[in-house]
Amino acid sequence: MNVLVAGFMTIDRIELPVRTISSVGGPPSYAGLLCSRFGFDVTALTRIGTDFPDEQLVWLARNGLALRAVDRSKTKKTTRFKLVVKDSERSLYLQERCEDISLDQVPDDHFNAALISPLAQEIPNPVFEEVRRRSDFCFLDPQGYVRSFDESGKVYITPWSDEKVLGNVDALKMDLAECEAITGKVSPEEGLRKLAAKNIRKAVVTRGSEPALVLDGSRISKVEVPTVKIVDSTGAGDIFAGALITCFLRSRDFLWSSCFGIAASSLSLTSIALGKVDLPRSVDQQARRLYSTASSVGTV
Repeated sequence: MNVLVAGFMTIDRIELPVRTISSVGGPPSYAGLLCSRFGFDVTALTRIGTDFPDEQLVWLARNGLALRAVDRSKTKKTTRFKLVVKDSERSLYLQERCEDISLDQVPDDHFNAALISPLAQEIPNPVFEEVRRRSDFCFLDPQGYVRSFDESGKVYITPWSDEKVLGNVDALKMDLAECEAITGKVSPEEGLRKLAAKNIRKAVVTRGSEPALVLDGSRISKVEVPTVKIVDSTGAGDIFAGALITCFLRSRDFLWSSCFGIAASSLSLTSIALGKVDLPRSVDQQARRLYSTASSVGTV
């Protein structure tokens, strides 16, 4: 089976309390490499710049994520983010932005699943529509649609609700702020009900260490989140998306797949940067525990 992951590949500067590191990042890296680890053929629909290291291209290709010549900009540098973690505060800054992903980059292939995960509004609607047309299952992480940036590049969340996108995805994942930005509802349950009224019947709202809410058909379920020591949260959402997609393509059970994604994302928090794609063996056992304790909290 094959998966397409659309969104910027980045070079991230991660400033943790104990150390600062630079790493390749972005959804194609985290989610794409994880899907490859699970045996899927992965295509990255991305854009990198003139400064992207050749040795990293070789490493990515050896790990199942080969980029194409059409993915490299001839004029712009690679998108770069800076993440500053201080105590419980996490601040994200856009330092460099590559050019948008273009329609001529979309492969002619058909895909079992596509992850649409922009970071800085780099996926124009015609590109989204073409990927949607070529994909059996389209999963949206709307993070890049709801982001705006101040003069320093600091990320903040703004309302967004593009019916051409939201009305054409099979499932989506949001955190609390993203859910409010998309639905206008402070309550995640009410947000899920509003999405369900628009015929979106598969969605997840994550709430940090609080239980996640999963909409599957007409039922909203509560899923506990494992308690772990957080070392680095960069890419954890992409790990969630990649794990959910690989599980769903094989099981077709969205609640179970969400539990697997939650387990994978939570356990990945103990690793730094791309170390997250090497999940511990305990992820399946943890997912089964979450699935067995999931409880229904409402209907739509």
